[in-house]
Amino acid sequence: MSDFSSKLSMEGKGIWRYANFYRELIRPKNRLALADGSTEELENGSINDMAGGRVFFKREDMNETESLKGRSLAYQISLAKRDGLRELVISTSGNAGIAAAAYCRKAGIKLYIFMSSETDSEKIASMQKYDPIIIRSNRAMRLANYLSAKKKIRNLRPSRDDSSIEGFKSIAFEIYEHLGEVEAIFTFVTSGSSFVGIGSAYEYLLKSGEIKKLPKLFAVQSGGIFSIAREFDKIDNTGPEDDKIAGKLGVKETRRKEEIIDLIKKSGGGSFYVAGSEMENACKTLGSCKIHTSPEGCASFAALLRWSKAEKFKKAVCVLSGKARGNAADIDESSVYTAESFEEVDEVVNKNVNIKMENGSAKI
Repeated sequence: MSDFSSKLSMEGKGIWRYANFYRELIRPKNRLALADGSTEELENGSINDMAGGRVFFKREDMNETESLKGRSLAYQISLAKRDGLRELVISTSGNAGIAAAAYCRKAGIKLYIFMSSETDSEKIASMQKYDPIIIRSNRAMRLANYLSAKKKIRNLRPSRDDSSIEGFKSIAFEIYEHLGEVEAIFTFVTSGSSFVGIGSAYEYLLKSGEIKKLPKLFAVQSGGIFSIAREFDKIDNTGPEDDKIAGKLGVKETRRKEEIIDLIKKSGGGSFYVAGSEMENACKTLGSCKIHTSPEGCASFAALLRWSKAEKFKKAVCVLSGKARGNAADIDESSVYTAESFEEVDEVVNKNVNIKMENGSAKI
């Protein structure tokens, strides 16, 4: 039996199947689990013919918390539960807030979500199912950092919290366990925490002798964000439509840039910038194959198709990172606060000081 196989948890599900590979061991009593992880890798004959090789779609959009962010937040909030924390904070463009709210409710932890004023109503409605304290702001990240520092509350934002990388490792471990070695992996990148998690897991597999070489890792960017892509791709088409597509609310410059570039170079991969029209064409192609996913997933597929025109391959993976959106949703505006100053944040906190999370629901 290989070292990898011997370390697998036979009882664990989702990310906890790989509990023995994470930086900090979390005992079973503190492991939070929803129907996230253990996602399928699906292929489509028409797309294989188009790409000239087998393309496997890693269906992270099918997670209960609607994106791959559930993997990192399951680990992060399990750590918080282990450490006895009662409050947490996160700034988010949407998907991380949904996952954080779901796991905080399960853990009985109060959560403050700071989100962009541009976050769509469908994502807000998904957050509200779990009773977090939602604060809409044009300064979401800065105000979240303020509250975190003032109240000494742990900030879950993946770009700030290095423990987020651990849960993302499970994506790579699943791909290896289900498919064996693959030649390339395409995934969308803003902060790059998921990319670093995938890459570090593959580095472990290489060092332990499980694989002969790293898969080529490709970081895909769009929406006017190209801090990684500009190092590898010629970017000359960032028209006005880019402001409305994948990644538009993500971080412009990630502190993980050097880590990401190092992983790309070690693996022989690259980075692509996908403009609006190319992403939309990829979405239409996926839709014709009855695959409906987020713009970020479509951008990753567009990059894979572009790469496949110049490269021959047998097996490649495209990570579909989040759920398809587009439907307006009814939200409870009375429970969504607005704040643009530190003083307004303090007012929100004071209004909610008596709310406690018990047995997965809000109590006063």
